Amino acid sequence: MFVFELPEIGEGVVEGEIVSWKIAAGEMVAIDQPICEIMTDKATVEISSPKSGRVVRLHGVPGDVIKVHSALMELDLTGGGVAAAPAATSVPVATPTAKAAPPPPVKTLANAATTPAAGPHPAVAARLPPPPRPAGEKALASPAVRHEASSRGVELDLVPGSGKGGRVTRDDLASFNQAALPKAPPALVAPIVTAGAVNQGDQRVRIIGLRRKISEKMVHAWQTAPHFTYVDELDASRLVDLRKSLAPLAEARGVKLSYLPFVMKALVLVFREFPTLNAVMDEANFDLIVRGNVNIGIATDTPAGLFVPVIKDVQAKSLLQLAAEIADVTQRTREGKAKLDELSGGTFTITSVGNIGGRFATPILNTPEVAILGLNQIHDRPVAVDGLVVIRPMMYLSPSFDHRVIDGAVAARAVSALKAILENPARLFADML
Repeated sequence: MFVFELPEIGEGVVEGEIVSWKIAAGEMVAIDQPICEIMTDKATVEISSPKSGRVVRLHGVPGDVIKVHSALMELDLTGGGVAAAPAATSVPVATPTAKAAPPPPVKTLANAATTPAAGPHPAVAARLPPPPRPAGEKALASPAVRHEASSRGVELDLVPGSGKGGRVTRDDLASFNQAALPKAPPALVAPIVTAGAVNQGDQRVRIIGLRRKISEKMVHAWQTAPHFTYVDELDASRLVDLRKSLAPLAEARGVKLSYLPFVMKALVLVFREFPTLNAVMDEANFDLIVRGNVNIGIATDTPAGLFVPVIKDVQAKSLLQLAAEIADVTQRTREGKAKLDELSGGTFTITSVGNIGGRFATPILNTPEVAILGLNQIHDRPVAVDGLVVIRPMMYLSPSFDHRVIDGAVAARAVSALKAILENPARLFADML
């Protein structure tokens, strides 16, 4: 019998979520045959079998988080009959399967705990808590662990980590909750709210895969960066007219021209005056990294969930180049064909719900970026112009900012600058003169 363990699938990756199985118990598998998809903090990877044989047992079901070097699959290398095993839906993945190994030499507990060359005896190591983290040092942990710590109300930086490089594991978190956290006074403990019993007609949907990653990222963004949203409205009359006049030229080149390229080029001008908006946070060192290139992500709704493909080097591309690239990468993203490097490296994000009909929203930051722009519906409504009530196409801008590094006054001035350009979009061509 061969036990295949989850291999190391990336630097610093200590666990992954099972997205799907490509095999089942009882099937024959060949060497290098894909057996499952594993989603990590960095990417979704396909795991292949290192040996050929008959599948005896699969460890875990889609949605389970399994640690590196934990049992993933058991193979009968002789290709013989399959031993009776519980269905995959009932296999828990609580702890890694221990490797078979000869027992270590017998030592006294005192010597085993203090011998530097060999490290602590396993019996002692199992009882020794990990060393405390130095004051002010940030904790290393996967998004899943951070999400669990947040849901429990635990300050992760206080939890000692026993994983590689001091990384906090689920076991560390559980141990810390049980042994180290002070108990809150009974009068201050909030009641635990549950979903209640599942009744006839209800449907329980397990949150797994991309939906879980989106959830963890949103919670992390909201709890890490203090958000604030600044809303302003603009008269889009000239923008609408300019787009309408350029649309035939774009169509002649096989390009559909939306408002996004105009907004992106306007942002390039705004970032020259307000460069800290085109930036990302280095949380580990608490540094703001102001980017030289403008790489704008476009929040894209897909059948699989929300993805953010990134248009690189916006400052160097024309309106029609941007329009063509936006159409191409967002379409391939919806089809699941976008490359990994096309979904990373952003410095700023645009999210637009105008085509659905929203007037304005409060976007959540796409961390580690420090600003995101919400574009909303252009709608005709009466406004006062020079003492007269006229009908104009109006649009709300609703960007959100990381208040740790972007002050309210800076945000307001930046939005005003963006508004001024979009209300007089001929300014976009000033650099060409």
